Amino acid sequence: MHAPSAFPARPGGGALEMSSEWVAASDWFVIFTLGMLLFLVSAFALWAWLIWRRATHPEPHVRLLMEMAEEDTRARREAHAPARETEQAEPWERPADWWKKSGG
Repeated sequence: MHAPSAFPARPGGGALEMSSEWVAASDWFVIFTLGMLLFLVSAFALWAWLIWRRATHPEPHVRLLMEMAEEDTRARREAHAPARETEQAEPWERPADWWKKSGG
């Protein structure tokens, strides 16, 4: 049994000697941990790409629903807007920016 140490043993040198099966196990632990990290990062990147893809290129039926909703809001806006657009200035009224100096 090895004495506990604050510094991990290095294969082929160092203060503590370690048997070869422990070195191989520790190497595989690092490889497995790095593999899991790479897997999780790539899964997150794929998930983010899928969200971006769905937001920028919606499927045809989703695009149709979005267009229909846009047409409804445009129709509602046009139903309320004509009162504002039909108001015309009287001949004696000045334009709204009459006080601004022209020519800079």
